[in-house]
Amino acid sequence: MAEKRKTNKKILFLAIWKSRWYILKYYPKMIYMANHPEKYTEDERYEYTLKLINFLLKACDVKTSVYGEENIPAEDGFLLCSNHQEKFDPLVIWKVFPRRIGVVVNDTACHRPFIREVCLLISSLKLFQNDMHSMVDVITRLTAELTNKRNYMIFPEGWYEEDPFTLSEFKGGCFKSVIRSKAPILPVALIDSYKLFKNGVQPPYEIKIHFLKPISYDEYKDLKTVDIAALVRERIQAAVNEFQKV
Repeated sequence: MAEKRKTNKKILFLAIWKSRWYILKYYPKMIYMANHPEKYTEDERYEYTLKLINFLLKACDVKTSVYGEENIPAEDGFLLCSNHQEKFDPLVIWKVFPRRIGVVVNDTACHRPFIREVCLLISSLKLFQNDMHSMVDVITRLTAELTNKRNYMIFPEGWYEEDPFTLSEFKGGCFKSVIRSKAPILPVALIDSYKLFKNGVQPPYEIKIHFLKPISYDEYKDLKTVDIAALVRERIQAAVNEFQKV
């Protein structure tokens, strides 16, 4: 773990050094926009954030390949559920996703520079771990957002794991909002994102994003939340088994 943290810092330091002039030029405006969101439209905030996300991933030598884009529901108001291999996973999805999408995120991640501004500029629902009031609040707000035809992504494992081949248990509470809003679920399998900060793996880093067949309300309406979580995990795990190599 200590070696991985050392590798993380090295990669991030090199990315920051390579893009220092870009950061000096554009990051201050990102901070200003985050502190004064009322001065910009939602589209302006989203597009500016995507611009910096794309630059950061480019500076880290991240390449992306997308599969199954035809599986993305035509109508907005769905919940994207993905496995979680690394801290950059939401950024990778934002980079390739063709439409606007928010995120349900652990509050601890929202205090890091850059990620803090991303969470302020792009629709995000902050979840405080082990705080029941926060969980109820996020479920209520996410239900309203999905009902109002806004898209969100969530990582039902809760955190990324060391083992990229075996998904952790998906938390049933992540799916209470889809039952209440009758929203489709879009399973996503991220492949090889763990290699970005893996010691010994050399750039460029190719991350593969597989959009799987969506799960409609009719398919899960008679299931309990824990069973929906198991169903979604099973679909993503099958894709990981097929596509994740050493």
